[in-house]
Parts: sequence; C-alpha cells; structure tokens
Amino acid sequence: MNKRTAFSTAAVLAIATAFANAAFAEESKSAAPAASPPAAAVSPQEITKEQAVEMALKAHPGEVTKAYKDTKNGKKTWEVKIKGDDGKKWEVYYDIKTGELVAEDAD
Repeated sequence: MNKRTAFSTAAVLAIATAFANAAFAEESKSAAPAASPPAAAVSPQEITKEQAVEMALKAHPGEVTKAYKDTKNGKKTWEVKIKGDDGKKWEVYYDIKTGELVAEDAD
C-alpha cells in the first residue's frame, strides 16, 4: 500500500468515526430526558386558587365571599373568606407552595 492510499484510508476512517460519534451523541441527548424526569415533575406544584377554595369549603361549608393571594406568618398563601353555614365568617389560609393549612380564623 502506498502512502497516498494509506493517507486516504486514514482520512476516511477519521471522518466516519467523527460522524458516528456525532450520531451517537445526538441519540444520547434525546434518550437522556426520557430516562430521568424533569426537575419540575419531582418537586410539588403550587396549589391553585380553586384547590384552596375546595379545601376551605370542605373544612368550613358555606359560601365563599373572597379568595386571593396574601401573606400569613411569613408565607405566601391563598386566603379564602367564607360565610359559613355555622353562622361564622371564616378566613382560611393555605400555603401556595405546599397546600398546607397555615391559619384559620373565625369571627
């Protein structure tokens, strides 16, 4: 085999290897997300206003008069005001991030 043929063969092999590596890397990128879930799916999602209202009505049946974002005890919350069937006016606070009850007050 002469030098020109050896050099051509080496060049073809190098190019083929580069393309094969690029194809494998692209295939690995598309397979990686399927193997591990995105971080957002792992962490709990914030509760919606509708979910906060539903939880508040379950705890204190009645008529919701207001529901809005507020801050209670240093936490971002949903405040749900209810005119309760028990005759009381309730203010119920749920942590937006976790859905945990932060506070509830009755007048």
